[in-house]
Amino acid sequence: MSLSRIQKIAIAFFIASLLPAYLIAQWRYDGNISSIQDKFERERNLHLSTDKLLINCERNEKKENTAYDANHRICDQGLKTHELTSLAMTALDQEKARNGVWWYANFLLSVLLLNFLGFAVYKGNIFLKREED
Repeated sequence: MSLSRIQKIAIAFFIASLLPAYLIAQWRYDGNISSIQDKFERERNLHLSTDKLLINCERNEKKENTAYDANHRICDQGLKTHELTSLAMTALDQEKARNGVWWYANFLLSVLLLNFLGFAVYKGNIFLKREED
């Protein structure tokens, strides 16, 4: 089986488009992971801060057992925040795992887009050559 000149160029262009597609997908992946890690770090710091608050609340509750003072309300809010940060950290871990799947989607879309652009340039070149004749 012998390939025509156009087919050889198309195969070479496809192979050459794999590297830019990989770089684009990796760039998007790194950006998303960086963003997720920043959010996770903020949530973890808030989670550790509320841990300290809850430890202090337990100590204060042992000393004085008043259920309706300002300290008790702050402790309740701290407990709710602690639970919310736990949920947020779990959601960010799941998002980090999903980001690995999105890498493949970004790679595939980049390959398709680059090859579509190459095909459009090829067809445009053919159209312009017909115009000249």
